[in-house]
Amino acid sequence: MKYIFGAILGLSLLQAIAGEIRVRKMVKDGELDRSFVLKTNLQEKVVIDCQSFIQGLRIGEYENAFFYMMDPNECEGLQGRIQGSLRKLQQHCIDVDQDIRADYACQ
Repeated sequence: MKYIFGAILGLSLLQAIAGEIRVRKMVKDGELDRSFVLKTNLQEKVVIDCQSFIQGLRIGEYENAFFYMMDPNECEGLQGRIQGSLRKLQQHCIDVDQDIRADYACQ
């Protein structure tokens, strides 16, 4: 019974995340230079971390977190594009499903 409940919860989390993440603000995550908490349209905490051992986009916290892992160049590129959109006073959209499909300045 626990496994069925866990599977249903996991699938619902994936469906809840699928879609478009709209980033409206980017705030440093503590003392880390390349880790930022993103203010988005999601209720869950969203972090882009290009400094830790596991680099990428994290949605949620603790054992309920969902990771989109990236190599260092992809991660830093996404960070730079988000910062560029925000500097132009635009939100940045990240199209996600089971992976990051695209990112762009929101229209």
